[in-house]
Amino acid sequence: MDTKLRNVSRNKATKLIAFILTVILITAAMLQIQYVSYLDMTFESLFVEKYKDSEYFFYKDVDQALNRILYFDLIENKDEIKKLPQNLNYYYYISDGETTFTNAENKDKSFFEQNDKAFYAYENGRWSFGENTNGQWLHSNRFNDEYTIYIAFPDEYMEANQQEWENNKNTIFPFLVLIIVCVVLAFILTIYLMFVTGRKEDGELHLWRIDKVYTEIHVIALMSIIAIWFSVRFDVLNIYSNIANGLSMDQIYSLVMFGVTTAIMSSLGLVILLSMVRNMKARKLMKQSMIYVAYYKIKDFLKSLFDGRKFKKFPLTRALFYRQLAFIITSAVLVLLTFIFIIVPPLIIIPPIIEMVIIYWYIKYNNRTYEEINKGFDESLEDQMKSERTKVELITNVSHDLKTPLTSIISYIDLLSKEEDLSETARDYVNILSDKSNRLKNIVSDLFDLAKSTSGDINLDLEELDLKKLIEQTLGDMEGEIEKSGLQIRTKLPDKPVNIMSDGKRLYRVFQNVIDNALKYSLKGTRIYVELEEIKGKAVATIKNIAGYEMDFTAEDILQRFNRGDKSRTTDGSGLGLSIAQSFTNVCGGDFKVDIDGDLFKVIIKFNIEK
Repeated sequence: MDTKLRNVSRNKATKLIAFILTVILITAAMLQIQYVSYLDMTFESLFVEKYKDSEYFFYKDVDQALNRILYFDLIENKDEIKKLPQNLNYYYYISDGETTFTNAENKDKSFFEQNDKAFYAYENGRWSFGENTNGQWLHSNRFNDEYTIYIAFPDEYMEANQQEWENNKNTIFPFLVLIIVCVVLAFILTIYLMFVTGRKEDGELHLWRIDKVYTEIHVIALMSIIAIWFSVRFDVLNIYSNIANGLSMDQIYSLVMFGVTTAIMSSLGLVILLSMVRNMKARKLMKQSMIYVAYYKIKDFLKSLFDGRKFKKFPLTRALFYRQLAFIITSAVLVLLTFIFIIVPPLIIIPPIIEMVIIYWYIKYNNRTYEEINKGFDESLEDQMKSERTKVELITNVSHDLKTPLTSIISYIDLLSKEEDLSETARDYVNILSDKSNRLKNIVSDLFDLAKSTSGDINLDLEELDLKKLIEQTLGDMEGEIEKSGLQIRTKLPDKPVNIMSDGKRLYRVFQNVIDNALKYSLKGTRIYVELEEIKGKAVATIKNIAGYEMDFTAEDILQRFNRGDKSRTTDGSGLGLSIAQSFTNVCGGDFKVDIDGDLFKVIIKFNIEK
């Protein structure tokens, strides 16, 4: 049962539903808060019983009144004050000793003091308050000491606002409950997502592509999302309407846009948060940091200068490295001692003497190590050459030993095929034997030629020849194979001769093998392109064809011996054709290259042009 519940909780559908619900709950909570602000209501009414004690009252009424009085102080033309509204919801009195401004019929302080729920007095540079007035929000002194200021809000006004304050409390309480429910549920779902993120039914932790992003980028993205959201929230907050007539169209439109923005930003923020949580589970949060990566790389680089890790597989070279490191450190210490011993003249000769001994030791053991390296190099080279000679001799001997019995087999098969009393089945068997024996003969011949060319034990007849004419001759000799393949050959050859220095017989074999390879493996109905051109003093021959199979190999792979591109083919082909072509090209002084681009197979052969 526990396993089944665990599988359900880690199911993709369950996590997706939880993610969507979290975004919806966050968006719903934010929209309700914004809607309440549009109704000109404040959550403060739920926590402050008296309207007169609220911060909302101070900044909505008192602070506005103080700003108006401050305007009296700053205005130069005092006659303009007479144009200010007199029917305000509060009484004010301001005097600098000479000029007095007020909207109250009675200018006596006692008239203002009787409204003690909201009475503020400024006299001799100090504020005082009514007996029942909350003055905690009045912090700063904005006026000159010579001013006398009285501000009082009538009890009738305060009682009306108190009643509205209590109505506001009753109206806003259901919204608060819904907001708290949304926030709590969103929090619970977020904790659930953080717990199951990255975990599948198998219980293993699986990271996503986004988890490979650097931690700093995640943090910057998260901060940017929050900043964008607050920017949108601020713009939406500054849209006002007549509350009596309900929300304006601008506010309704803003609420929709604010909801969409909140949903998008919360989705992106949740994705980034869960990515960081997955990295924390994998203990990669710090390791994914750019600072950590830079620190580790710098530390690793500095460490690599002294630990000799590059020479781990080479004991002699590693010994040289550590000897060199010891020599440098010791020499640095001796130089420092030399400067120190300047103040003690008899001791100054000690560091140079020790340095001479160390130099002798360093050179002596380095020379010994160099001799061991050279000896090992010579032995390795000799073993390699011996191995190569053995391989060539083996291939040559095997090829030679196979030729005699193979010739006899082919001869007897030829005699057998001339018998007139063979049945149709027997004659089919003879034809198959003939084809396979001829193929085996070609493989043996190819092996022999490849061994010779690879070892360098090959006689070359170098001469100046026309590469254009050689290509034309090769295509002419292969006309039968070309017609049999059903493919078309398109040539692009220069009008004038292209002379190079090479062995004509070997180079003929090169082009024969490359064109034969194209005929065997090209897509039916396509064309083979054979081109020759002069580029920067070189003759460049290119043979291109479209492969009839998926080329899931590299250029290096296809040039390996016995490696065939189309592994599913059962027709003729030993996998030696291109390898022989490359080997013959190289021994003749040319350059052989294979290029694979999608389904396009291209062979490029280059030779220096003879002037």
